[in-house]
Amino acid sequence: MNTMDAIPELTYELIQQAVNGDPVALELILKHYEPYHNALATYETADMDGTVRREIDEDIKVQIQQRLVYAIQHKWRNLIE
Repeated sequence: MNTMDAIPELTYELIQQAVNGDPVALELILKHYEPYHNALATYETADMDGTVRREIDEDIKVQIQQRLVYAIQHKWRNLIE
């Protein structure tokens, strides 16, 4: 596993930076939650031969990520002040 692929640790300092608008911190938090977002946005489809495939609905994933960013910027602020 490449160190660039590692899931970042979710620390209080990282959350503070994200709440204060640091785009790098927001990106790290999104990366931390990416496996969960992928699981929520995954659906199964069946081919004509019966093969079941799992796919990620990227539109749903983006909506989930947008809601997390909104929560960080508006709701988490009350929790850390």
